[in-house]
Amino acid sequence: MRDLLAKLRRRRYAYRRLFLGEEGLTADGQVVLADLAKFCRANSSTAIVSPISRSVDPLAMAMAEGRREVWLRLIAHLHIDERVVLNLNEEDQDG
Repeated sequence: MRDLLAKLRRRRYAYRRLFLGEEGLTADGQVVLADLAKFCRANSSTAIVSPISRSVDPLAMAMAEGRREVWLRLIAHLHIDERVVLNLNEEDQDG
């Protein structure tokens, strides 16, 4: 059990070192998280309507849910304030 807790702690710190600095989210971290938030549908529904059948596409929805699951894992490891996540700007993705 101790080994598992140590492994989880190391993983959490690795995530935090990649995205966070002494002052919080780094500029690069903000760019990457803003891009991932959009790609992973962090702040929107994963229900995707097919333009052809005009009904929910279960395969597209499953793929979107998989992306969102990755987003939720990342945010869980980072323990970032919810307001910071909601304020990620798409404009930070340019470049």
